[in-house]
Amino acid sequence: MTGTELAALIRYKTRTNSTTFTDADILPLVNAFKDEFASKIVERNNGMFLIPATFNLVADQREYGLGDDTLNRIHKLEIKFASGDSRFPSQNIKDYHGSETESEIVKSYANSEGEFAHTIRRRALFILSGTIIAVTGGGRLWAHIFPADLANLTGSSDLGIDPSTTSFGIPRQFHELLARRVAMEYKMSQPKPVPLNVSEQKFDIDMKIQLDAISHIDNSAEIIGNELPDQDTGNDGWNY
Repeated sequence: MTGTELAALIRYKTRTNSTTFTDADILPLVNAFKDEFASKIVERNNGMFLIPATFNLVADQREYGLGDDTLNRIHKLEIKFASGDSRFPSQNIKDYHGSETESEIVKSYANSEGEFAHTIRRRALFILSGTIIAVTGGGRLWAHIFPADLANLTGSSDLGIDPSTTSFGIPRQFHELLARRVAMEYKMSQPKPVPLNVSEQKFDIDMKIQLDAISHIDNSAEIIGNELPDQDTGNDGWNY
């Protein structure tokens, strides 16, 4: 569905037109509910909206802010503390209670694989390691980000197509639900609220159906347990 088609569907559901329900009024609602959908989607599918982004290490700086487009979870942080090194995963510490004096931190942590960590607070990463020097692209953060905001409701591009290699579109199976959610908001915001139709009343049910449908991204990733050989279970014909 394109932005134009989405707007047309919203107006069909609300029995409005481009004068009574303008693009300027629809667009903020679409973007707001798009973000609401994204938060629910990543709870069911931890591969959705996941992307790596590198950042530079700054000498003697331990705190690095998270982007405003970061969703409600971090997947992995990788760091290299010298330009010629490889990046290695950082251990995530849920709540760091140790000293934040630089000399004390470097006593407890180092820059070798498995010897550094990080914690998250104030929408920022706090790195616990040895002394930090400036390293271009020293950090790589795998995080879930919100799908890109729609700039307008025109054009012929499908909303499900990723706008760029560093941003995401809106999954196709949620386009009609997005239109329905905007229509519900429109009806409830009228001076005299408009009763919801049957389809709108079952919005939560239909949303759950789509969320359940994306919960498994690869059915081939099953773990199949084989039975142990008879000789390993004592069932090889001998009396024990």
